[in-house]
Amino acid sequence: MASPSASSRPLDPAWVHAKVDASSRNAIICLHCGKKIGGGGITRFKYHLAGVPGQVESCKKVPDDVKRQIIQQIDEKWRNEERRYETRDARSSRAKDSSDAIFSTEGGSESLFRPSRKRRTGYFPPQATTGSEPSSGAFMTAEDMVQHGVDGTEAPNDLLHEAIIAMARWWYDADVPFSAANSPFYQPMLEAIISAGLGFKGPSYHDLRNPLLKQIAEDIREYLDDLKKEWSLHGCSIIADRQKDYGEGSIINFLVYCPRGTMFLKSVDTSTEKSDLLEIFDQVIGEVGPQNIVQFITDIDARYKAAVKVLEERYGTFVWSPCAARCIDLMLENFADPRYFPMINETLGKARKITKFVYNHAWVLSLMRKEFTNGRDLCRPGISRFATHFLSLQSIVKFEKELRQMVTSNKWVKSTYAKGGVGKDVTAIIMKDVDFWAKSKHVVKVTEPLLRVLRLVDSNEKPSMGYLYDAMEKAKESIRTRMMHKACLYGPYVRVIDARMEKQLHSPLHAAGCFFNPCIYFSPSFKMQSYASRGLINTITSLVPDDDAQDKIFLQLEEYKKSTGDFGLPIAIRQRET
Repeated sequence: MASPSASSRPLDPAWVHAKVDASSRNAIICLHCGKKIGGGGITRFKYHLAGVPGQVESCKKVPDDVKRQIIQQIDEKWRNEERRYETRDARSSRAKDSSDAIFSTEGGSESLFRPSRKRRTGYFPPQATTGSEPSSGAFMTAEDMVQHGVDGTEAPNDLLHEAIIAMARWWYDADVPFSAANSPFYQPMLEAIISAGLGFKGPSYHDLRNPLLKQIAEDIREYLDDLKKEWSLHGCSIIADRQKDYGEGSIINFLVYCPRGTMFLKSVDTSTEKSDLLEIFDQVIGEVGPQNIVQFITDIDARYKAAVKVLEERYGTFVWSPCAARCIDLMLENFADPRYFPMINETLGKARKITKFVYNHAWVLSLMRKEFTNGRDLCRPGISRFATHFLSLQSIVKFEKELRQMVTSNKWVKSTYAKGGVGKDVTAIIMKDVDFWAKSKHVVKVTEPLLRVLRLVDSNEKPSMGYLYDAMEKAKESIRTRMMHKACLYGPYVRVIDARMEKQLHSPLHAAGCFFNPCIYFSPSFKMQSYASRGLINTITSLVPDDDAQDKIFLQLEEYKKSTGDFGLPIAIRQRET
């Protein structure tokens, strides 16, 4: 009565009572009653034979001795699991790791994925005793991890739990970083394993280190070759991303962006490189091809800008553009400068004192998350240090009521943290410092519009090139409105923004992008600034060297501005907002 494919199955005794459905690799057919069980693998089939309630329809024809044997196998597996948990709990109780406080304000907590003891011991009648041969369920096999059959039925919750535990056990044993779960290839890998069906075996050590590695490397080479072909068709941007170290040197990572994707080109250590920036940048341009480059994006450092400007004049095929995110971050940095805005600097200092105290004490952090903020945090990471400071201040203002409730709660008042010097200072800031809350709300009003622009330029949802100038103008107008159009209130902030834009953020491509974005250009509130007009002309003359082509473009620009010709068709007008 062996399964036709038993030789390829794990050595689980239950397989002698089943066979794989030839028409569906994810389904098992019971050899006693003929029922087809879709999904769940051998574990769910055991529940069928054992008559586990609520899991799958019980087998009516299984012999009593077979049923008793399967029950013993399942019961033994749960007993082994119980012993493992008890051993783990005993070790945990002896541990003195203070980080346990993160999970409980008073003591330890149950694992999120651990089944309850009631559930583990309540499946079987008292006569189901131990003594059967060991169950293979202690370590999950590939077929046990199948969550859905071809018929779409879901695996029981305990099967999902077993699958998660099996994955976690491998994860910890292999010392895989937790961040690997964020990989875009993680879930597709699991779905591919499920689609492979029963009996799937993972690649071996030899497969991973040789043939599969070569295959993936070849796939990547082909992808990069396709990206390079895209450069000559639609152009590309070079990004010089500088990373400073703690010394005097820095590393420049060169990336090439095109509409199809971004490619890492190389890194250059400028602390040991004897060549100057001009030569380094020239080599990169030669590798990509000057005829393929539309813009060269660098930090706003004067040396970087000067080097690219020389090459811009030399080749005449691309323009220099600043890093917009860095420019906006410098505006925020100016806002936090105690020389110009001491009030903002003082407010951020008190906010940092609150967040530092909360996040440096696990018990306080757990209390805040579990009982007052519903799991939400005060610290909100941004793309830069100052963005993080202002985003965190936003969260503190948002949770003002919850923070007040926390520092007046019985748990807080009775805790040792409330009696310490820093704890008393934090309580005083939250409960008694009226100026802190008033100033915090003022700072949030001023910085929130800029943080929106920063989120726009850092987003991958849509290219920000055609929206940046308009977004900056709207940010300034929003600050004026929030400051009730009083020049004495909004003036200092708007002047900082204008100074940074004039010296560093202006780029011909940003101006052209704004002009050619119809949803902005044809908006009633849009005003074409003189610098935007100059940027448009500079872009056309730089990227289109042919005089005849330039003349044709300028003729079409007039049609575009006046909405005549094809630009005046109803479909063209309707598509302005898309």
